[in-house]
Amino acid sequence: MDTNVLLSILYDDTHGDDAETAVRAGYRRGRLVVTGVMYAELAAAAVFDNRSELDRFLEDTSIAVVTASPEARYHAGEAFDTYTDRRPDGLQCQACGTEQTATCEHCGRDLTPRQHVAADFLIGGHAAVDADELLSFDHGLYESYFPDLRVRP
Repeated sequence: MDTNVLLSILYDDTHGDDAETAVRAGYRRGRLVVTGVMYAELAAAAVFDNRSELDRFLEDTSIAVVTASPEARYHAGEAFDTYTDRRPDGLQCQACGTEQTATCEHCGRDLTPRQHVAADFLIGGHAAVDADELLSFDHGLYESYFPDLRVRP
């Protein structure tokens, strides 16, 4: 499971109903698991006041925290390497494709768009190698870098 699914439920955002439906369907298909990196993302989300609340939430929802296999971790690294090779260095207009530059007023460095981080790829690598599917709202990323992975909803 990707962090965005649980956060949609916990924050009751616009995807909350879809997330809840996907989680219920996931329970019917089997066991729900998350990796340690997702545990860390949940801890960082400021939803839980302390570790015991987070642990109790996962226990109450029967979501297990598992360790990704070495093969899954390696697969994640390969996919992240491909991603970093593909991503543009600067900013690009979504409408016409023209590359632009913007500079930080404070330090003078070129600004770039928010990028995916290795944690996203660890979640995808684990799901692709160690699990049957991934619950996530980030279909584009996972379909691009883990094409054999079934992503729901």
